[in-house]
Amino acid sequence: MLRKALRLVGLFVIGAIALQAVFFGLLIVGQLVPDKPIVDALAIAVNNKTYGPAGIPDRMGGTADTFTECVVVGTGLGSVDMNPVQRAAFMPRIANCESGSGQILTLAEGKDLPPDQVAGYYKYWAGYTILTRPVLAFFGLGSLRIVSGALLLGTAIGAVWMLGSRTRKLAAAALLLPLALASNLMSTPSTSFSQALSISAIFAGIIICSWAASKSLAWALAGVGVSAGLFCYVDLLTTPAIPWVFSTAVVAAVTFTKTLKVKETAIAGIAAAVMWPVAFGFTWVSRWVIAALFLGVRTTVDFITSNVEFRTGGSHTGVTLGFGNPTNANWAYWTSHMPTATFVLVVCLIVVVLAIVVAWLRAGWRRALTGLMLSASGIFVFVWYEAVSNHSQIHAFFTYRGIPAALGILVFSFLLVAGLPRKLPRATVENAVPSGSGEASAAPVAQTTEDPRAESSLEMAT
Repeated sequence: MLRKALRLVGLFVIGAIALQAVFFGLLIVGQLVPDKPIVDALAIAVNNKTYGPAGIPDRMGGTADTFTECVVVGTGLGSVDMNPVQRAAFMPRIANCESGSGQILTLAEGKDLPPDQVAGYYKYWAGYTILTRPVLAFFGLGSLRIVSGALLLGTAIGAVWMLGSRTRKLAAAALLLPLALASNLMSTPSTSFSQALSISAIFAGIIICSWAASKSLAWALAGVGVSAGLFCYVDLLTTPAIPWVFSTAVVAAVTFTKTLKVKETAIAGIAAAVMWPVAFGFTWVSRWVIAALFLGVRTTVDFITSNVEFRTGGSHTGVTLGFGNPTNANWAYWTSHMPTATFVLVVCLIVVVLAIVVAWLRAGWRRALTGLMLSASGIFVFVWYEAVSNHSQIHAFFTYRGIPAALGILVFSFLLVAGLPRKLPRATVENAVPSGSGEASAAPVAQTTEDPRAESSLEMAT
């Protein structure tokens, strides 16, 4: 048993290191795209006033993250004295919307920027450059927004299909509906495509975790690790709590659907909840290690330390330190800026109550309480708010999405327990894959059949 455990740990470590190598290789590929066509495309956007400005309304009740959009399109630009490998390690970046427009026009004229106007963006992976740079170079900023919208739509459909095929379709759709109907998610491709890319990575993580969890616990943890690494690679510390809670809930839900065993489900959920931040942190630290190899350990450590200290507790206008303030700020933003927030909240709570009643009538009170276990990961949203207090308050205009995401997990969990049968059909039990195993069990099992009277209109719908 110990040898098998050590072997699995070794495979995870080797796989994680290999993934970082792939990630860095993709950064280099992105830097092979020449700057000139990118700058020309951005200059057209500046002249057409489709680049920035920061803080424009999203026309859905909130504020668009155009500031980050300007940062993302300017990532990789401004440094002409580095080769692609050095650029991938340092990740040059011009300024944001206000100053960035002038810098873009300067670069479009064939002039170089002073060194003090080009920053290193190695605190993040900036993996989005493998997409943004070639699309900008060939098609321009408008096309990049279209591509981000296509990715958002495609991954959302894929997430519902993959999760629904391994749990219940109605429940899977309910996981994402509060986020879609009570946030500005659908505005992101046209107003802040960088957010659309991050959300697409979240939905891709649901696809990966759903598929992996249907195989075994080992596969599930590998899937969680890959999904966490992918999000870290693409994201700029927007809403890590959302993929964390989604991955955990998905692994637990798929495990319960195939086993109907509370203990195995709890083990899978806890393991996923631990694996996600470990893989996310490993991926992020790997980026800093790579930067340190090129830029020096002291320079990298000082830069990263100052950023971590600021994001967790630094002073800033509008930031009030103290327990509960970040959560209150996000709740207040969500309920005051999203016109559908209160309605969606009430409808979701009604659905949860009805699902509890159905689950109780179909399979007993223990089954109804299982929904609480499956939805427990939603609490990590609020843990994240409090842990990263400064960030959660400064960026409440997009971190608030964690609240409808947690609400989606709640509805998903209770609809799932309401839609599952009291017992697994005999064929399902005989072919079930034990948790942690990659092969079907050959041991004889008790022949249990599902009571046909347990079927309901809800089950038929799912």
